[in-house]
Amino acid sequence: MCSAPNRQDMNEKVNTTAIELSVVIPVYKSSGCLPDLLRQLVLQLDEIGRTYEIILVDDDSPDDSWRVVKELVLQYPEIRAIQLMRNGGQARATLCGFAHAQGDIIVTMDDDLQHRPDQLPKLLDVLESRPDLDCVFGAYMKKLHSGYRNLGSRIIRQINARAFGLPKDIQSSSFRVMKHSVAEAILAHHTENPVISALLYDSTHRVVSIPVEHAPRHSGHSNYTLAKQMRLAVDNICTVSTFPLRAMSALGIWICLLSIVFVCVVLVRYLFGQISVAGWTTVVILVSFFSGIILLSLGVIGEYMVRILREARGFPRYIERERIGFVAPDRNRDGNRVQTEQRTTVAQRIPR
Repeated sequence: MCSAPNRQDMNEKVNTTAIELSVVIPVYKSSGCLPDLLRQLVLQLDEIGRTYEIILVDDDSPDDSWRVVKELVLQYPEIRAIQLMRNGGQARATLCGFAHAQGDIIVTMDDDLQHRPDQLPKLLDVLESRPDLDCVFGAYMKKLHSGYRNLGSRIIRQINARAFGLPKDIQSSSFRVMKHSVAEAILAHHTENPVISALLYDSTHRVVSIPVEHAPRHSGHSNYTLAKQMRLAVDNICTVSTFPLRAMSALGIWICLLSIVFVCVVLVRYLFGQISVAGWTTVVILVSFFSGIILLSLGVIGEYMVRILREARGFPRYIERERIGFVAPDRNRDGNRVQTEQRTTVAQRIPR
């Protein structure tokens, strides 16, 4: 393997030429592992030998992550950092990073060192060796998560495959590399409740997943509880898919057909004198069953109505409190000057 380029030469290259790689990392409760993550990541990116930037988006972390981020910006000139005004979740923080990313290829990864920087060249090699691909996911050969989280991930993967018509061997993860055009397509979805994987699948099906090694969590514990994972599964399919509505419609048709069969059976038994006393058990079962179906259907419809209301009210997807490490005025991928305030306003608010 060739030796890593000189750090000073790389810094000058970042400031004078177009960015080739943008690494977007949402930050939340990770003050303890950020220095190690950035040390490993910078070494790996220097070894790759391309111009790059690292965008850290602090999702209003309650610990001292922002203080650590500011120290890292002073240490590494390739880092740009954004602090959000309120916690909105990993997806919104990732979108904020997309809005500022200037690289031809965009990388997303977590802040807990479970996404190993030394696995990044594998993803880049696959994306660049196959021009037909738009995105490459890192699929873990062995997940070092808790049992309930692995179960939740499998459920979400099955839901995604069914809702978006994906091959079942595609494994989504937040460790991925994508072309800049894919990130632009994701940003073009003006939804208040974004889910990155769902928006990505709605934008392109030219994705693959390749096996990568999964590292144990550096410190702390996962912020994804089982309840949050189930909520993520609902968001996945309700954000850009009408699969739940179609499923309820199909269920309603089957229930109607079964009801017709049941009525015919009851009529035949009545005509042949096999029914002497009407049974209350049958009535209770039917009422309970159909009441549950009706309430479930109303819940599905209500979920979509709430989302429509939020979209109509134009809630901001994220609000930036502070930015550091950016050169003002910013430059786009072609080196042209861009008014930062205008770009940020467009990215953070949903059109009414």
